[in-house]
Amino acid sequence: MKIWKAKYNYGLDIQEIIFENIYLGNICCKNMPEQAKFSRFYELLNQKQLMHPIILKGKQLYNGGLRLEVGIEKGYEGIDCLVLDNIDEIKKYTTIQQADAHNYFSYDSLESIEKQHTT
Repeated sequence: MKIWKAKYNYGLDIQEIIFENIYLGNICCKNMPEQAKFSRFYELLNQKQLMHPIILKGKQLYNGGLRLEVGIEKGYEGIDCLVLDNIDEIKKYTTIQQADAHNYFSYDSLESIEKQHTT
């Protein structure tokens, strides 16, 4: 099975989860309609390594939809996931990922919340 492996694990157990077992609401993420592709998508598509695992609350996607979409596009069957139940931990690791985005995306591709971490 081809899994997109993340560089960082924060010293926690990272789970390899196939796309068919990740959901957004009651929709399997593997079957979600295709989204518009902007420069951020192509920047991630061209990167050799996944930097951060996606974040799940149970089987529900919480953070990392673009990484999931790019992983599918690259032909992976699954992706490294940080599976958490505690909302405070989920927010903590989401913030860590947002703060690091400027290290692998161009400034113009950053989301506004990610730009706050560059000053």
